Formats: sequence, structure tokens, C-alpha cells
Amino acid sequence: MCGRFAQTTPIDDLIRLFRIASGMAANPRFNLAPTQPVQVVRETNQGRILQQTRWGLVPDWAPDLRRGASLVNARAETVFKKRTFSKLARTQRCVVPASGFYEWRDTPTGKMPTLFTPCEDPIFRFAGLWSAWADDAGTLVYTCTILTTAANKTIAPFHHRMPVILTEDGTEAWLERATTEPDALRPLLCSATEDAIRLRPVSRRVNNVRHDDPDCWNPPAVDG
Repeated sequence: MCGRFAQTTPIDDLIRLFRIASGMAANPRFNLAPTQPVQVVRETNQGRILQQTRWGLVPDWAPDLRRGASLVNARAETVFKKRTFSKLARTQRCVVPASGFYEWRDTPTGKMPTLFTPCEDPIFRFAGLWSAWADDAGTLVYTCTILTTAANKTIAPFHHRMPVILTEDGTEAWLERATTEPDALRPLLCSATEDAIRLRPVSRRVNNVRHDDPDCWNPPAVDG
């Protein structure tokens, strides 16, 4: 799964990497958790934008925002079949830029976090879906979910699932609004190769969602 990740890439770099037409700068986030604001890239009639969304997809038919807490991830294998995701997977796809994501291992002294980062690419490009939900007053809230797939050999010792990490070409295909057929999109939703990801243990500070600063990436030896 993907239950915690980071977005620390400066806006100027995101504009260059994704050819974004418009978007707002955001503070670096080192410890993003479900229901918090995250940045996504999506296509619009005015071009590609960087948009703030709430992490945890809320379908437009949901009675309230609480639905999103259980929909932070969507399984790539069933995303074109399940009612909650099938229409969105055809027409409302996005990419979630990430500088890294976390998984944990149980140790005799408690849960030890591990940070996974790109080996060569400047960022991860997670495949995602977005939705717009409106309250009774008509106020729109944009939400998103991150697709997951079977873990590769790097991730498997930590968790049996991992985010779908798109290549640069895969990103272009995923964001292409004219492509709506599942058969054209499914090949993009595979596990990343082992050599695309590096890992390192990091500070237990990241275990607490209230900690959101560069110290979360410190080595475990400097925990305090």
C-alpha cells in the first residue's frame, strides 16, 4: 500500500518535469498522511495543472467526506471494474509527484520506518485518480487516491503492495484525456523495476504524523 509519503520538490522543478501550465507553490511536506492536502498533476481544457487535493478519494455520490479515509489507495488490478473507481479510471486520472514514500518493519524495539526514493529519476510519479465532491452549499472539495500494485523484490520484505510508479512515457499516456479504454491503460499499472528504487532506514520521528520536517529523513541513530 501507500500510507505515508513526501512531496518536497520545488514548484519550478515540477513545472519543468510535467510541463505544467498553472499551479501554486506549496511548502515541502516530509510526512504526508491520509486526509491531508497533497498536490496532484492533471490535464484540463486549459492545459496541465498542479492542484491541491485531499488525500483519500471521495466519490461525488458519497454523503460526506468521511468516505475518503478508507480510499487513500485503489488496487490497480480492479480499478476498471469497481463502481467507486471505474468511471474515474477512464476519465479522471492524475499523477501524484512524490520525493519518497515510507514502509515499516517490526523490530524488537518497535516499528522501524524505511524511506524509499528514486534511484535515478528526480521524483516518483504515482498513478492516481481524482474526484470533485460538493457539500450542500455547493462548495467543491477535490480528492485523490493512489493506485497500488504487487510489490517488487525491493518492497516485498516490507509490504506486499506498492504504489504504481509510472515512467516518464507512462505519465504522458496516463494523463492523456483522449485515452479512455482500459486495455490501453492497464499495461501502465505494473510494478516498478527493482533498480528504480533505493531505500534507507530513517528516524522514528516519521512514525508520528505531527512530525513533518527534514529531520524525518535523519538516520535512526539520531532519533530523539
